[in-house]
Amino acid sequence: MAEHEPRARRRDEAKQNPHEREDLDLIRLEEQEIRREKSRNRRLSEMLRFADLMAILMVLATLMSAYATWRTAQVTNAVFLIADRPFLGVQQARFEAVDSTRPTITVDFRNFGQIPAIDAIASVYALVDGKRVKPVAGEMASIDAGIVPPNVPYYLYAYLPTDAYQHVVAGKSNLQVQVRLMYKSPRLLHEYCYFERIVYDYRSGTFRMAGGNDRCGSEVF
Repeated sequence: MAEHEPRARRRDEAKQNPHEREDLDLIRLEEQEIRREKSRNRRLSEMLRFADLMAILMVLATLMSAYATWRTAQVTNAVFLIADRPFLGVQQARFEAVDSTRPTITVDFRNFGQIPAIDAIASVYALVDGKRVKPVAGEMASIDAGIVPPNVPYYLYAYLPTDAYQHVVAGKSNLQVQVRLMYKSPRLLHEYCYFERIVYDYRSGTFRMAGGNDRCGSEVF
C-alpha cells in the first residue's frame, strides 16, 4: 500500500503541473522498458540454458556413437579372426585290420575351417591301462602333414599288439588315444594347437571323445 502512495501523489500533482505529468509519463516508460528488458533477459537466459543442454546431449551422442563404432569394429575383427582361420580336429577314430597281427587304430582328422592350414604336424599315441604302446618298428607316431586344405580327410595310425587288442575289446583293459595337431594360419602365421583324448567303449564297440584343450605344451608326447 505504501508503494502506491507516491504514485498516487505524483498523479495528483501532475494534474496541477504539466511538467510533472511529462515526468510521470517518462517514469512509466522507463519502468515498462525495464520490465521488457528483464523479460528479454529471462528468455535469453532460458535459451542459453537450453542451448547448453543441447550441446551436452550432442557431446554425449557423439561419444556413444564413437563407442558403438569402436565396439562394432572389435566384434567384426573378432568374427573375422575366428572365421578366417583353419580349424583342425578329429572327425572319428575306429579299429581296422582287427584280424591281422597288427590291429590298427585309424584316426581321421580334418580341417573344419575355411582356409588351408600350413606347417601341420600330427601325432597320435595309444595308451593301454595308462601305459604308452610303443610304435611299431618302421612306423612313426608323428607325421608332417604340411598343408591341410579344408574338408579333406587325413589319417593317423596307431598299432596295438594282438593280445592288448583282445584285452581292450573284452573290457579287461582301458584304451586311450591321444591326438595332437599343431598348425599355422597362412595369413596370420599364428601357431594353433589341438589336443584330444579319445577312449574306447567296449560296450558299444566305438571310440568317443574324452576331453582336450588347445595347449599342446601341457601334455607330454
